[in-house]
Amino acid sequence: MKITIITPNYNYANYIGKAIESVVNQDYKNIEHIIVDDGSTDNSVEIIKSYIEKYPNKIKLICQKNKGQSNALNNALKEVTGDIICWLNSDDTFCPNIFKKIIQLFEQNPSVFAIFGNINIIDKNDKFIRTNKYLRFKYISAVFNGFGKEIPSNGIFWKSIQNNFNICFDEEFDYSMDAEFWSRLLINKKVKKINFVLANFRWHEKAKTIQSKNKTNFGYIKAVEEEYIIMKKSYEKLNISKIIPFNYSKIFYYYYRLRRIFFRGLKGEYFKRNKL
Repeated sequence: MKITIITPNYNYANYIGKAIESVVNQDYKNIEHIIVDDGSTDNSVEIIKSYIEKYPNKIKLICQKNKGQSNALNNALKEVTGDIICWLNSDDTFCPNIFKKIIQLFEQNPSVFAIFGNINIIDKNDKFIRTNKYLRFKYISAVFNGFGKEIPSNGIFWKSIQNNFNICFDEEFDYSMDAEFWSRLLINKKVKKINFVLANFRWHEKAKTIQSKNKTNFGYIKAVEEEYIIMKKSYEKLNISKIIPFNYSKIFYYYYRLRRIFFRGLKGEYFKRNKL
């Protein structure tokens, strides 16, 4: 099996080298790393090209004018030739020696469509902050808790079966494009959760995820609006929506929210977290 890693990049010259190294230094060599530079104005492209010189058969660079993260991801998806796809943002990194484990799990579980695990949170200087532990994936739970909270974008690997190439990132979404993508990609699919740390998410002031959590930032309002749209559309894909319309689904909302809090509490998620 071949793994394709897709990476959008925009002005992350400080981090893109570490992202690439976390890919090429893996214990599994049948890989391709497709990087789409979205019109960077720093020296990102020069750094990426220096790695292409070292690994010409593993890294592919696509340069485009600035069109946004979702557009960059879609252009990367068009170039995928691997059997398994994963997404790594240019400021994040994979943990060492996890690709071979992922391939073995797919081979051992042929009916599984996607595999995801836990992630570490690190700061801009690579200092460990905490580990985010996820629960087993349930589509209806993700509908009400948010797909972005139930699936780590840099900690999931999925099969590139033919009909999935028709599923692209919705370029109307600026902050929750990952959640919206999972809501369509993972419906009616078998998804396996493993209790293993797969990647490192970098927490820094420029990260889009961080901006969306700042209530004084426009991104926060936009992210809330996007999450509501995703919740409504994904709920309407469920059979239960034919009996109980979305406007009357609050009982499910509170149930799955409380359920997630309860099970994360059992894992100690609320007692071991460092402040950011």
